Amino acid sequence: MPILNNPEARRLFAVMAVFFVFMLLLAAVFSYAGMSYYLQAAGEHFAAVAGAVMERYPQAEEAVLKQIRGADEETISRGKALLSRYGLTARELLPATALTRQIFWVNLFLFFLLALLACGIPAWLVFLFLKKQYSRISELTVYASRINSGDYSLDIRDNREGEVSLLKNEIYKITTTLREQAESLQREKTALADSLADISHQLKTPLTSLFVLTDLLDDEQPAEVKAGFLDRIRAQLQRVEWLVSSLLKLSKLDAGAVTLKKEEVSVEELIEIALQPLQIPLEIKRQQLSIHGQPGARFKGDLAWTAEALLNIVKNCIEHTPEKGFIEITYTENPLYTEIIVADNGAGIDAADLPHIFDRFYKGKNAGEDSVGIGLAMSRAIITRQGGEINVVSPGGGGTTFTIRFYNR
Repeated sequence: MPILNNPEARRLFAVMAVFFVFMLLLAAVFSYAGMSYYLQAAGEHFAAVAGAVMERYPQAEEAVLKQIRGADEETISRGKALLSRYGLTARELLPATALTRQIFWVNLFLFFLLALLACGIPAWLVFLFLKKQYSRISELTVYASRINSGDYSLDIRDNREGEVSLLKNEIYKITTTLREQAESLQREKTALADSLADISHQLKTPLTSLFVLTDLLDDEQPAEVKAGFLDRIRAQLQRVEWLVSSLLKLSKLDAGAVTLKKEEVSVEELIEIALQPLQIPLEIKRQQLSIHGQPGARFKGDLAWTAEALLNIVKNCIEHTPEKGFIEITYTENPLYTEIIVADNGAGIDAADLPHIFDRFYKGKNAGEDSVGIGLAMSRAIITRQGGEINVVSPGGGGTTFTIRFYNR
């Protein structure tokens, strides 16, 4: 029976069964006591009759004892006839008729009391059980109402056994999940609002410059001056283009709209792809780039997106390393992970900025005027989405080292 799967119901039925057995034993004890008392009284009564007969008629002793041990039908018939002449019956020969009636009524009362207890107490136990269960269900109803109104502060965890306790624990798990989701949604709303504010601010600067430069072009200016303005407009447009493109990529990553591949990626090929757009900035600043590592090093990931992440990291090193500076890329592979290290000998990152260097739109103390604070945030998002990790260290004397690890699975 399904109800017997409930520990609380099993305990209730166990108590009722024990009580029922106790009532049966009690009824048997009372019945045995009443019957013993009655038989003792009857024996004493017949002993008195037999004693009186044998005292008056000693010669009848043998006949009286014979009838006491086992009366025959003929003697019983003669005895009934004799009694009827005196207006008596065999029932009225029972000892102490009043006492017999008292015993009957006492036994009747006791059986009625036992029957009442046997039915009433289990019914009372069932009533208490149902009252307790409905009280706990009512508590769950109030709890659900509080949750529906957005109050997740209640704790109804219950370590007792029983279906209601299990239900309370499951509801608490759901409540915890709902609270975490609500907190996550609130954080996302806050982050979205902050992101929109930052994006508006980042776009406002180049757009303002574009408007100013466009107005200046309308004035009578020498050709060489207009050419300079056009170069500056082109640079601002490229900045806006890069900013919008980066924001779109970051939004896709946040929305989970990007499906990153799981394919064998050669680290040498990855570095080659990532460095192609950076050759001109390296030449302009006459920086030295050194690449060395373990031949054939590989990992499982998405080549194109990981190249985007590495490009942003190297670009950050180029921007923060002075002319004729030094940038080094090393890579290794071991049974646990594939590691790529990008180091420079630039000004380094301030200790206060290190915990926030991968935060979106964060600009440290050493950030350039054109820095937006998106590149490193995008790099971390791409790497972590592939099960990897990225860390940065920057000693006080200068220089920065980025460490990327892709774990083997």
